[in-house]
Amino acid sequence: MKKPALWLAGLLLTFSVTACSGSGNAPAANDKEAADPTAASQTSTPGEKEKIKFYTFKSNKPEEPAYQAVQAYNQSQDKVEVEYVSLVQNSDSTEFLKKLDVLVAGGEIVDAFMTGNEEELMERASRGVVEPLNSYFEAEGVKPEDEYFKVLKLDGKVYGLMGSATQWFTVFNKKYLDEAGLKLPEMGWTWDDFRDYAKKLTTPDHYGTYFHTWGEYANIIAYTEHPNPQLNADLKPIFDDPSFSYFFNLRRAMEKEDKSVEPYADVLASNYHVLQQFFAGKASMLAVPSYAVRAGLNLEKFPHDFQMVYAPLPRSVDATDVGMTNISGGGLAIGAKSAHKQAAYDFIRWMTKESYKYTQEIPALKKVDGKALLEQFFSENKNLIDTDSLAKTLFDSRNKMPEGTFTVPYGSQLKTIVENSFASYMLDNRKFDDVKAEMTAEVEKVVAANK
Repeated sequence: MKKPALWLAGLLLTFSVTACSGSGNAPAANDKEAADPTAASQTSTPGEKEKIKFYTFKSNKPEEPAYQAVQAYNQSQDKVEVEYVSLVQNSDSTEFLKKLDVLVAGGEIVDAFMTGNEEELMERASRGVVEPLNSYFEAEGVKPEDEYFKVLKLDGKVYGLMGSATQWFTVFNKKYLDEAGLKLPEMGWTWDDFRDYAKKLTTPDHYGTYFHTWGEYANIIAYTEHPNPQLNADLKPIFDDPSFSYFFNLRRAMEKEDKSVEPYADVLASNYHVLQQFFAGKASMLAVPSYAVRAGLNLEKFPHDFQMVYAPLPRSVDATDVGMTNISGGGLAIGAKSAHKQAAYDFIRWMTKESYKYTQEIPALKKVDGKALLEQFFSENKNLIDTDSLAKTLFDSRNKMPEGTFTVPYGSQLKTIVENSFASYMLDNRKFDDVKAEMTAEVEKVVAANK
């Protein structure tokens, strides 16, 4: 991932977990030692702060917002001290987790850590190295679904919280939109409308839109209007769903017939950043996660002078619920072997509620004034960011995740299958039904191997 205004690897090592580590117990302080045999080791010497380690892929620099948030937490109370442990300096979450996996396999005890996306967390939760959070919420008297637009769950257990939430939308180059005489689309516009806009926004100097090589771009509808982008609730492939043939054909038609999108072969060969062509003025609009907003302020990396304006994602042509979208985000989690689980829980809860004041990212919390946040974050950047259309897009009360949304630990493998199949469809000019049969067989193999 539900209701309003939202927010959707290298070698993995299997780690052993002690019997007490998976209990998830969070007993009250006065009966802590009686309820938990490890309590003695979790209690610091009187007068000393309890020390925990937080492992992150954010840089260990004073100007890093995540670092600033952790330091603010340390200053906010006198019971716990969080050590900020950065394993990489390039914000590469995949490389970070490879290093973290190796450390844990070697005996390193992890109190709290972050992941770049939900799948990375679920892969580790399925191996028993992540502490379930359900009992901690119960002890706190809080239902997590009441607090957050989405919590990271596997088999009914909460394993992680999102420090920030990312929502898919459509971003436009306002200059190109105005030059084409087009109005900003409203919620409920369709992918047929998107195709029409792309044709009208195409000129000899730039394409109407850009599609990246990620699996989401093979069928964005699967990610925004289905509980899982590759599987149904019975873990059967969903490639018979009409959205797959529709979106595959849409991509081919926009490239071959309309000439409104950069050829897939060129995109594949160029190895662009997902935002590169849009900010370079080579694409007029882009369906993309909302991290594009803040990226648009990085003028050193993405130099541009146009204002971004925003609209919701298009919907299926026959969609009856126009507000479905994809909410995603990285996870904040607790290591199953930590001897300081309650302190780690208190810390990640604080991060979900307070760190956005330093990172200026949209939190996953339900009880925030979204429009006021955007004004606070971007009031000095309105030449680049239209906060009115952004607020209207991100905080529309009709926004919601599909009912029954779920994640599987092997989701990244399924996504790769779709990416490869779509590449074959586009580059080899194959029939959709042939590609569909191959995707179905490959996904069935992965599901069977993980039962």
